[in-house]
Amino acid sequence: MFWKFIATGFLSGKLPLMPGTWGSLLAAVLLYLLWPQKILLQILIVGITFALSVLSSERLSKQLRDKDPDCVVIDEILGMEIALLGIHPSLLNVTIAFVIFRAIDIMKPYPIKVFERLPGGLGITVDDAIAGIFTNLIVRLVLAFGGFNV
Repeated sequence: MFWKFIATGFLSGKLPLMPGTWGSLLAAVLLYLLWPQKILLQILIVGITFALSVLSSERLSKQLRDKDPDCVVIDEILGMEIALLGIHPSLLNVTIAFVIFRAIDIMKPYPIKVFERLPGGLGITVDDAIAGIFTNLIVRLVLAFGGFNV
């Protein structure tokens, strides 16, 4: 039950129609409210979330006999954390990151889709981590060209 709770993003992945969006939205709210200012704490949180994502998604996917179950959204939470790594979590920044991350996660442009082929929990997790990196870079460009602070 613990691993299911973690893998489903505190059960947000069980909400209807668009579990990945619900998980990303949960992450956006938590990041807006709780994201620490210190980069080392952010990196520590990302590392812990990465490990929890690989472990919990691997266990739940085996239990459900599904390579990448829709209800697993801990990977989206990780992606959103990476999307805001080193970026102040203002409402504007979190909103921009959320919209860009969801677009990238849904479209899965090259080379992101390639990472889904990794085995088990790594395949579930790493593509969203890479989408988070892409998002982080794009958010930084958007903010810089818009004249906003990162």
